[in-house]
Amino acid sequence: MKKETRIELKKALAQKGMSEQQLADLMGCTRQHLNNISCGRANPTVEQLERIAEGLGMTLQICFK
Repeated sequence: MKKETRIELKKALAQKGMSEQQLADLMGCTRQHLNNISCGRANPTVEQLERIAEGLGMTLQICFK
């Protein structure tokens, strides 16, 4: 996951007042797995990105430049 995406995920969590644990629970994964994604140690699938966005009350937008 690109650095910008990781930063945006952390900002979105802060804006929603959510912890990684709360988002992981909504996604149906472990906090450790979500942390691995947010720190760039794991590459999320599109499905996982959709669940992250959904858990944050957002939509996933993929853009090719």
